Amino acid sequence: MTWPANVQPSRRHVFLVETDQGPDVLLRVLGPFALMGARIVGLGLTPGEGRQDLRIEVDLEPDAAGQIGRRLDAMPAVRGVGLGWVIPA
Repeated sequence: MTWPANVQPSRRHVFLVETDQGPDVLLRVLGPFALMGARIVGLGLTPGEGRQDLRIEVDLEPDAAGQIGRRLDAMPAVRGVGLGWVIPA
């Protein structure tokens, strides 16, 4: 028997999130991933003028990815959300 944590996904979801800058925005953006049990395998932050761009790569189910995307899009500090996927190397 294999546990879900031991199963290697065939693809990873990638979220591209543009947010306002603020002292707690990053923590707020990462909250829905923790609530949905996502395993973050990559995180990148690029600061801009009055904004920050996040690239978050996660292992999780497709339905959960859609739910996280909708939660992020509803956040006041989030300017935009993009969702895609990559095949792990």
